[in-house]
Amino acid sequence: MAAAASAAVDYDTTARKAARFFEAREWASAQALYGLMLEERPDADSVYVNAIVASSMLRQPEASSRLLSQAMEAGVSFSRLMDGVKTVSFAIGAPAVYEDFMIRSQRDCPWLSRAIDSELLGYYMFRDNGPMTIIYAEKMLAGLPDSVDYLSALAGAYASTGQFDKAVETWLKILDLSPDNYLTLLRLGNYYDISGDTSNARAYLSRADALRSTPYVASRLKALDAIEKKH
Repeated sequence: MAAAASAAVDYDTTARKAARFFEAREWASAQALYGLMLEERPDADSVYVNAIVASSMLRQPEASSRLLSQAMEAGVSFSRLMDGVKTVSFAIGAPAVYEDFMIRSQRDCPWLSRAIDSELLGYYMFRDNGPMTIIYAEKMLAGLPDSVDYLSALAGAYASTGQFDKAVETWLKILDLSPDNYLTLLRLGNYYDISGDTSNARAYLSRADALRSTPYVASRLKALDAIEKKH
């Protein structure tokens, strides 16, 4: 019992030192201590998270891959590991660490490829990266072509990259699948409004207004009515 208590104290002491090194961005020192901690507790998911981030900040991708394999062998939850790397990398202002880790994980754990594609889609949407959002939305749609969520992501990315014909085509496909999709009706109405197509703008905004009336849509419809009366 005394030996176990002593080991616990030593582990806690190492954990505190590792945390201080990590917070001070002394990545090599933190990485070394995390390695010692994992030797003692090989299933500690939070330790893997910080060790992976420290290795990534040291630009040691091979160490991140080794830690990923070690974590999987120890039965660590992949989703918890991924969420942890995302949270910590964003917290230290290095979101690219999360992106790189996902891409590397796809190579090292190919059976998780589709789940990681979904994660990458969400990441690129968050980063407002239109070209990469298109790539990953199309990947997800290849397996689930009638997903309104993935189609919405694709349409939004087309619009953000100036591919409005493709965006409209995709929005219309969403309405074929889900005629009362409020956001899609609103996006089409706004697009036609900005484009000067009063008739289509009014048609889609009216459908949106019938589902959920808002002061903005009501004001735009009133303005469109005034334009039509002039003509």
